[in-house]
Amino acid sequence: MSTDIYSTWQPISNLSGRVTVDKVEDTDEGLAIYIRQVKSKKVFRILFDSYVAYRNMDESYRARTFSAHGSFENSFNIVQSSSWLEWVHAESQGYYQGNDIIHYSVITDADCIDVLSEFEPEVDIFE
Repeated sequence: MSTDIYSTWQPISNLSGRVTVDKVEDTDEGLAIYIRQVKSKKVFRILFDSYVAYRNMDESYRARTFSAHGSFENSFNIVQSSSWLEWVHAESQGYYQGNDIIHYSVITDADCIDVLSEFEPEVDIFE
């Protein structure tokens, strides 16, 4: 049974706290999430060159998540015991079962982006 346990994920050492999403691109290079750090205004690109699935929802439609887990001090999380990953396993009839898939979550004041991937993303900084 899944319980959606959120824990802080720090993609790189100088990227933490709250961010805003500038854009999301799904291209042949992979899934790129362009984010802006609220305090420093630095722009980062998180690139998942390979992923199983992703979703982006307005945060107002994730009321149950916020009710169950409270506010998120940090925008970056890894979700253990993921109900979404459990759903993907059921929906794919176990195609990805046994693969080491991680549920990454980027939560901002406007977006909740979830990515399922077997590989850590690449992070680039645009000054």
